[in-house]
Amino acid sequence: MRGYPGRFDPLIYYGKLRLNQTIITKRLTPIKVDRGSRSATATLPRIQPRIIGATYLMIALLADIGGTKSQLALMNEQGAFIHRRTVLNHEHPSFDALVDQFLHTQPPPQCAILAVAGPVDDGIRCRMTNLNWLIDGVALQQRLQLKFVNLLNDLQATAWSMTDPGVQSRLGMLRGSGLNFEQPVVVISPGTGLGQACIQPHQDQYVIQGTEGGHKTIAPFNRLSAELILQHWQQYDYPPSWENWFSGSGFSRLFQTMFPGAPVPDNATMGQQAISDPDSSSARCMELFTQAIYAEAGNLVLQYLAWGGVIVAGGIPPKLGKLFCQPEHIAYIERKNEYLDRLSAVPVALCQEADAPLTGAATYCKQRWHESS
Repeated sequence: MRGYPGRFDPLIYYGKLRLNQTIITKRLTPIKVDRGSRSATATLPRIQPRIIGATYLMIALLADIGGTKSQLALMNEQGAFIHRRTVLNHEHPSFDALVDQFLHTQPPPQCAILAVAGPVDDGIRCRMTNLNWLIDGVALQQRLQLKFVNLLNDLQATAWSMTDPGVQSRLGMLRGSGLNFEQPVVVISPGTGLGQACIQPHQDQYVIQGTEGGHKTIAPFNRLSAELILQHWQQYDYPPSWENWFSGSGFSRLFQTMFPGAPVPDNATMGQQAISDPDSSSARCMELFTQAIYAEAGNLVLQYLAWGGVIVAGGIPPKLGKLFCQPEHIAYIERKNEYLDRLSAVPVALCQEADAPLTGAATYCKQRWHESS
């Protein structure tokens, strides 16, 4: 039977635990181990306290690596952050340099979970989309002698955060009395891009299905969107994607398509005008944006049979909260030819957790550590 998980991997000798050359006698507590149809009784040390001086039995390196800034944290085995910092990426020549500076005066981690703003290859490697960094999990694991390293797309990490009961309790319900995580729940996250994911229940855990669904071709969801798509085809020989128009990076394209020749306000100004002046061009643009997000959310519900609900996340919805709360916009979820009754009953929640990717990395880390121990 394996010892208690951790970099310092305690050696169990006659009920004693060796840590940093110190022998600490521990009372052994019987536990039951379920192995399918069989069960066995084994003994593991009940470790109290889990911290000996400045030594932790498990430390995880967590990170949310964005295009311009990154959040890094060290988490102990009890799920508490013992060190945390936000840094600007341009101040570091590489991701490795950033990590080395962060860990310079800290205890060494035993594992790492990294949420990254870019496509992840095989869960271990990412070429950042808006940053000339290659994050190589294999190289990081070897260099820091880590037990495991996993990379998550930042939207996958956001979805993982939604499985945390604390985060769930802070979701703002826009429709319905609550989400049902015993059924699939979809997350749609308009920020710089348009992230999409599905939270799938599996036995007593969750499986997060990450996607690049924001790059799907737009399907018209009302007359105006159909006219704009037709207008687009008159200028280009390829269709627009949802993210091309309905994301932070797509605001200017959407505005130019709706109001050709008009000066394009920056994103912040557009959002402010949309809230303060309902008759402005910005308001009309943001109204279509909100309708599009809910229309695509309805598509995701049908695609994943996500009757458990929809979570609207990302940096944009909280800033346009008034628009995202309007029932006539939420109703675009069920603006379909079929399944109207079922779609209209799907609960909808708004996530305003600014640290959702980092929280999700922590949540995933706990499950990953449990599986590897």
